[in-house]
Amino acid sequence: MSTVGSLDVAVVTPPNRGKMGSTRQTLISAAIEPNGPAMSADGTPPEYYPLRWKVADAAEDLWALHRAKLFVAALALLVGAGAIYFVTTRDDSSSTETADQVDDANTDPTGLDSGVPLADDPATDDDPGDTASTTTSTTEAPTTTTEAPATTSTSTTTTTVSPRLADAETVASTEAGAVIQLTTSQVRLVGGLPNDAVADETVTLAAAMFPDAEIVDEQIVDPSFSTPDVVTFRLSAPDLFGYNSDQLNAAYLPLIDQIAAAMVAADEWSVEVSGHTDDTGPSDGNQRLSEGRAQSAANRLVAQGVSSGRITVVGRGEEQPIADNGSEAGRLANRRVEFAITR
Repeated sequence: MSTVGSLDVAVVTPPNRGKMGSTRQTLISAAIEPNGPAMSADGTPPEYYPLRWKVADAAEDLWALHRAKLFVAALALLVGAGAIYFVTTRDDSSSTETADQVDDANTDPTGLDSGVPLADDPATDDDPGDTASTTTSTTEAPTTTTEAPATTSTSTTTTTVSPRLADAETVASTEAGAVIQLTTSQVRLVGGLPNDAVADETVTLAAAMFPDAEIVDEQIVDPSFSTPDVVTFRLSAPDLFGYNSDQLNAAYLPLIDQIAAAMVAADEWSVEVSGHTDDTGPSDGNQRLSEGRAQSAANRLVAQGVSSGRITVVGRGEEQPIADNGSEAGRLANRRVEFAITR
């Protein structure tokens, strides 16, 4: 230990640092006076010890004494950094996967992308030698969902009231069946039928058989009527027959001819021709007169090409009046001939 000025300076010779191979002498401590460097006992300046040497020596000492701890600290840092990286990466991957699942669920509710063909299953591949891998690139179009406004539909069943319905008194006074009255000016449908479908069918038939005539539909419908088996064409007019005569007025022959034309076209039809009279005179005479009138009408059908085998001729005499024989108008209406056609 030497005294320089007011400071003590220790000069030591450090041992050989075998680990790093350093042999230089080291000034371990020195005191620098405020007015300049201290001087040694012999008046020479002390040996200068640069800062970089101090750092180097400190590093050598740190390594020599604490290298095991440094290894442990470095390993701990690596493990910690790896753990942080793993946790961070896993969280990001889970977040991405969840977002993709939600997006897929919104895009395809069934969980299947119908626009991309399914890849072949290697376990069921028909070609075991096929080892090529296929990469499928899918571009999903944005899905737009438009919600239609909710609407409430109420179905109402409307029952249409037939205009052919009538009161009970009219039903009771109406002749049942499909009855078509023929005159030179019009064709009137006056029967009582069970429903509108049957009534409409009668209208269609009359319009087809008499295309140039005016069709007047006066039919009524009521469930009490039954579906008729025949369609009756009634030829009744004040001048159809003369008094006590079975000769037809030539003005009405075209109507009989149209009935004949329809029968020729529909050869499966058959017809019953019946003659009628009023109640004037003896009943046996009226019977013979009605038979003569029916035969006159049947002869006209045969003359127009209808086979006589499809025609039945009957005389009803005065037994089936359609009007009151107590009046002149009623008696004229009862002098008639009818064609009951079975189709």
